[in-house]
Formats: sequence, structure tokens, C-alpha cells
Amino acid sequence: MRPNPILAVLVLSLCIVAAGCNGTKPDSRITQIQQLQDKTQEQARLLAQKDEQLAAQSKRIQELQGLTDERSLDNLVHVASIEIDRLSGGYDDEHTGVDQGVVVYLRLLDRDGDAIKATGNVRVRLLDLAKPEGAQLVGEVSLDAAALRPLWYGRLLTYHYTIRVPWSAGAKRVEHKSITVIVDFTDLLSGKTFTTQKVVEVNGAAA
Repeated sequence: MRPNPILAVLVLSLCIVAAGCNGTKPDSRITQIQQLQDKTQEQARLLAQKDEQLAAQSKRIQELQGLTDERSLDNLVHVASIEIDRLSGGYDDEHTGVDQGVVVYLRLLDRDGDAIKATGNVRVRLLDLAKPEGAQLVGEVSLDAAALRPLWYGRLLTYHYTIRVPWSAGAKRVEHKSITVIVDFTDLLSGKTFTTQKVVEVNGAAA
């Protein structure tokens, strides 16, 4: 009588299962599968949490955009313009007569022209326009809302953010004394970006 191949396969399978049940060491493949399943579940949980946060932020933005009557965004205190205070200019912390960069006094103004303490992201660039195009950037600083907040100064009728921008690449001085300051401020409340610029003079320039 010829052996039944199907019966042989069944017997072999039963032997493998029995060996697995009697062993004390779990199959490493099963452990890996379980770890992958746990990791997948954790990633799914984090994605769901992020989706909830984005949904909440989107809802808040829609609420602000949809405000009407006395609660409209136009009637809330918010940034309407920005300006660089006239006292902005070079700073010389080493007292050598050569400025190490430019200190920018940034004022955020509401629609009535009053300075307010708003929050947002800011980017300050220093340009030496007397230099060839492509080499005019001589200093740059970018700050998010968390980094900008402690730079607020509000006393003695002076209300502004104090932002120091050193020369790029550790330069000791710039070539020309006239430096153009360009500030971009993005208001977190409205999402609008405001830009202003001002020419300041620095000490110790090469020319």
C-alpha cells in the first residue's frame, strides 16, 4: 500500500505543533510580530492624537475667521502694523568702537497706533546694499514665539521687543556703515505677515 501524502503532512504538522507546545523558548518570529503590532498600535495612537490637535486648531481658526458683530476679529486687539524704533542701531558690547551687530527695537502696533505685546514668529535680516548682489546679507536671526516672548521690554513708556542680530559668520565688522534692516513678523492670532525696513548706521565699518 502506498503511503498517503496528505496523512503524512498532517502527522508532520502535528509533530511541529507538539514540539512548539512542549518547548520553553518562544518562537523569535512570533515575538517580532508582536513587537511590530505593538509599534503599529502606538503609531496609530500618536497619529490620532495629532489629528485631534490639528482639528482643534482648525476649529479655533474657523471660529476666529467667522466672528461677527462685536466679537469680530477687527474688534479684537491685534497687530495691524509693525515698526522699527528710531533708537535701533549698532551695538558695541566690547566697548571697542566697533559694533558687533545691530540691535533692533521692534514695536507691534494695533489699528490705533498703540504698541501691544502680541506673539508670533519674527525674522530679521541685515543687508549691506553697497555690496554686490548675492553678498549683501551680513546678519540674520529667526525667532519663534517662544524665543521672542522673553525679549519683550515694557516700562518707562517704552514697549518693544529687543532683538540683537550679530554679523554673519563671526565677522568682526562690516564694510559699510549704512545697514538696511528688514523685519518680517507673522502674527499667531491672525496668521498675517507684516514687513518693515529701516536704514541704520553702525560704527567701525571698514568704509
